[in-house]
Amino acid sequence: MEIFGLFAGLAIIGILLAVFFFLLGIVKWLLQGYFLFRVAEKKNLDIPLLGFVPFGTFYLGGQMYDGHITERGQFNPKTIGLAFAIVGIVIYIMGLSIGDIAISYVLMESIAFLGIFKAYTKNLGVAALLALLNFVTAGIAAIIILFLYNRKLEEDAFGIVDETGEADKSI
Repeated sequence: MEIFGLFAGLAIIGILLAVFFFLLGIVKWLLQGYFLFRVAEKKNLDIPLLGFVPFGTFYLGGQMYDGHITERGQFNPKTIGLAFAIVGIVIYIMGLSIGDIAISYVLMESIAFLGIFKAYTKNLGVAALLALLNFVTAGIAAIIILFLYNRKLEEDAFGIVDETGEADKSI
């Protein structure tokens, strides 16, 4: 009977861990989708609502390559985004196990977001390090960078505001 209690306890711990990671994944998806949607709206990307669709994030990230990784107008941004989405789906389908699928998805997301990271930092080396950090943190870094980039775009649009609420006219 003691072995049954041990297995039941381990099963409960496993179920609680699975629920925890599921909820953590939902929160990550919602936060990343929201901030990607906001950035896509401000940058006038095609179909910003795709920020909430798993492979739509690759489409939006690929569009940001135009003018940041490649020369502006060298390729159609929608074509770059579509290429990233298709490659992401193919890599996803090719995954052999759940672990391979998750790793390949986060890797592809990090590569697709390289254009966003470059737009935020203005430095390709730093953007590559952020993409690596995004891969290591399983996508958490992307949420932070998207949040910061969204704030930067808002400040650029409305001017920098100090504590008194007055816009800084010296810039």
